[in-house]
Amino acid sequence: MLMKRIKYGGWMGIAVVLTLCLFICLTTAMAAVPDFSKIPKGPKPEKLTVVLYEPVEQKAAIEVSKIFEQKYGIKVEVNAIPWSFLHEKIIADLTAQTGTYDVIFIPGLWALEFIDAGYIEPLSQFWDNPDLPKFDIEDYPSSVVNLLSKNGKTYWIPHHGTTQILFYRKDLFEGEGLKPPETYDELFQIAAKFTNNPKYPDIWGFGTTPKQGENASSTWSTWLWSWGGDYFDDKWNPIFNNEKGVESLKAYAEAVNKFSPPDAPNWANEEGGAAFQQGRLAMLQMWPYLGAAMEDPSQSKVVGKVGYAPLPKKELCFPRLGSWGGTVSKFSKYKDWAYFWLAFFDSKENTDNILVPSGVAVDRISTAEKLKDKIAWQDAVNKSFVHTKERPGIPEITPIIDVWGLAVSKVVTGQSEAKAALDEAAVSIRKILDDAGYYNQ
Repeated sequence: MLMKRIKYGGWMGIAVVLTLCLFICLTTAMAAVPDFSKIPKGPKPEKLTVVLYEPVEQKAAIEVSKIFEQKYGIKVEVNAIPWSFLHEKIIADLTAQTGTYDVIFIPGLWALEFIDAGYIEPLSQFWDNPDLPKFDIEDYPSSVVNLLSKNGKTYWIPHHGTTQILFYRKDLFEGEGLKPPETYDELFQIAAKFTNNPKYPDIWGFGTTPKQGENASSTWSTWLWSWGGDYFDDKWNPIFNNEKGVESLKAYAEAVNKFSPPDAPNWANEEGGAAFQQGRLAMLQMWPYLGAAMEDPSQSKVVGKVGYAPLPKKELCFPRLGSWGGTVSKFSKYKDWAYFWLAFFDSKENTDNILVPSGVAVDRISTAEKLKDKIAWQDAVNKSFVHTKERPGIPEITPIIDVWGLAVSKVVTGQSEAKAALDEAAVSIRKILDDAGYYNQ
């Protein structure tokens, strides 16, 4: 297999070092606006089907699809699937080759699995077609575009690119004369101040998303990297169970157990965000897409009271990179129209007027540059891009994440000590990689 020859740290598993100039220097390289008068010549579908996860993307996709139907007379069905079932549902359709989904939104984390299995079409074949709109992919960070590029072909339009950041109650911080923590030691000190404090009844100091599976793996990754640890060496040997990995997981579990509400071990993004919205937390490790919900008076009790900052550091501030983008199914019966909808969804006009107001953490360069002074959390995101990482996008990553997530959950819930849980995970993951041929030299 290809990936056994690529050392960890050589592609998507490396630190994706993004500097703020990325959002400035490439803006001038924008291509022309896509010409949506170039309507596909193939059969016109009565309906296209889109599958996705993010709630804010669902809102944006529905709004864009209303305009699309008015302009082109095609209905668009938008299916939002919970994270715990998303991969399973999509893979079931793709392996059956039924073509239920025309457009599939996926995270960059699934890159090689989908490309190597032949599940998705290279989008460059569509925008290089003179009979279709040429998409202005140059207005996106190349480091994010390249997550789903291989052999000179690009397989997605990455409308979403961001990092985890720290949400904090600026009203509480100002009342105590505090600044956002720059180190994890400071985070623990501040979290302790707001936990079990009669001055702040029903408020807990800190929250994250330790629910078993993707959520636990996702947020612990930031702590692992900040402690100077990593998942694999350059020969794919697990190293997350070394001293740095163990200490980072101990600290993560301690933060949850000391400073979070009793129900926190079952929190995914939605539950953690809701807890912060309801005023139960002083700090939250979270994705920026929930920032819009914090400022929505119809659902939030903390409107105008939230500050946003980079996550603290142990050795480095090393938040996890999150990226989502749209792809076209290999088995869609209307591939040209699926691409046409996707390009329309990600157009500059719809990015500015629908995706951004919906809360999508957009990474279109020209838009992101304008947002840094307009969206409260954008500056924290831009600063966090200086050092960020993603877990390796290998085909086996989904079952591996399940193993990591289980290990983290066991420690958080007191079922296992950190060293034992990570050692057990290392054995399981080594077997997954061994079965896939990673150690056959």
